[in-house]
Amino acid sequence: MRFHFVLAGAFAISSALALPVHSPAAVARGIFDKVSTITSTKHINAPVETVIAALHDFQRMINLNPLVSSSEVDPSDPSGKTIKVSDKLPLFLGINIPTTYTAKFEAVPDGMNTDNAVAAGVKLHNEWRAVANPSGGTDLTETDTLTANFLLSGIITKQLQTSHNQLMDTLAAQLEKAA
Repeated sequence: MRFHFVLAGAFAISSALALPVHSPAAVARGIFDKVSTITSTKHINAPVETVIAALHDFQRMINLNPLVSSSEVDPSDPSGKTIKVSDKLPLFLGINIPTTYTAKFEAVPDGMNTDNAVAAGVKLHNEWRAVANPSGGTDLTETDTLTANFLLSGIITKQLQTSHNQLMDTLAAQLEKAA
């Protein structure tokens, strides 16, 4: 059973006591949830415009993730910014757990943002930013904010780092070969 203290508007409700919350944009989350921030940077020997164009190709970016087994654009979203993703998450001893979730993408001038709500209350917000490097090429930085039950947080963080580092390496190899 999972217990929650729910944030409603600007107040946290705990038993019969209402306490003010300092952030009006507070997000409801469980008391056993842990919030982690993971940042990775990769230098890519390709023009910044090329890297940003690749980031704006949402289907391509999803399919570069080695955990993704399939993906399809949500037909109810004509913008193509919502993609249904199926992953095979490795746990231990060769056991994989299949999961399906929806990823919502947003193109920004210097990259992209994604929001994912996965099973077990896991929420993930990704920000990918491409910046021209003064010595040439592009520095690509990914910042992930993961909210998950503290028991799952370590496993998810490890898988996220491993798969997204592989994704960045594959993207860099593709873009550098084409440059």
